[in-house]
Amino acid sequence: MGRPIVSVVTPSYNQAPFLAETIESVLDQDYPDLEYVVVDDGSTDESLAIARRYESRLHALVVQQNSGQVAAINRGFEHTTGELMAYVNSDDTLLPGAVSEMVAEFAADSELVLVYGDALYTDAGSNRTGYLTSRDWDPREMVRRCDNHVVQPSSMWTRAAWERAGPFDERGYYFFDFEFYLRLSVLGPVKRVARPWSTYREHAESKTMGNHAAKARDYLRFADEFLTSERLPEELRPYAREGRASARVAAATNLYGELELGPARRWLWQAVALHPHGTSRSTLSLAAKSLLPAPVVDRARRRRRAEQRP
Repeated sequence: MGRPIVSVVTPSYNQAPFLAETIESVLDQDYPDLEYVVVDDGSTDESLAIARRYESRLHALVVQQNSGQVAAINRGFEHTTGELMAYVNSDDTLLPGAVSEMVAEFAADSELVLVYGDALYTDAGSNRTGYLTSRDWDPREMVRRCDNHVVQPSSMWTRAAWERAGPFDERGYYFFDFEFYLRLSVLGPVKRVARPWSTYREHAESKTMGNHAAKARDYLRFADEFLTSERLPEELRPYAREGRASARVAAATNLYGELELGPARRWLWQAVALHPHGTSRSTLSLAAKSLLPAPVVDRARRRRRAEQRP
């Protein structure tokens, strides 16, 4: 049996400072049977011009009106044929040899549906700032804690799994990949490899670092749409109630940081009602602090930040 074709997609929207580094990290992989698709999602900066510089080396460059990250990824995969699939956001990169190493894991176990590894944190200047450790595959715990153990840019899956568990839900903002991983959990074995295969960039415009309100809304969508639907595998449904509570705590934490204290307080008490035995002291403490006036909370946070500065 020959080498499998690997399909990699990069969705691109207004990430011109990082895009060339991302594209080169994929094109410079030492794996020969790789088809790479870049989807420009209506960028208004120099992103499309940068992508066009590499167009002759791409499997496809897709240009569309702005439809969002998830739609861009799905459209990109529609232009691919590979037996193995992955996506790399336009501010992350693949480390040298990553594709070959992931493919080797599938070659060693033909039953695998997903393989994933660790990553290196980087900043806006591509400086390494830390190590991002993935966690062992445990779908039940992932649902209970509303916590994705998979480092997305270091993950790869089979097309057979994609055809049964995909595509990504285009209503999603932050958890669409998490939902996909949970849906494929019943399709076959998954392997975690404790080795970095990508860089994960933290910067002011990234989803991880910014737009906490949108992240909070997606926690609730994940909790009340996905965890209560038939898309959640049947064996994971007994843990959905606790997962919905955990999602509310996480959403409230994001909104508390934005001083949206009323909604934060409401979601915290909903979490207590959903899973009272799992209520932690930190959750009760956050609920109590959310009763304070916003200026008081803001002053306390500023004071703590000042005390933590070196």
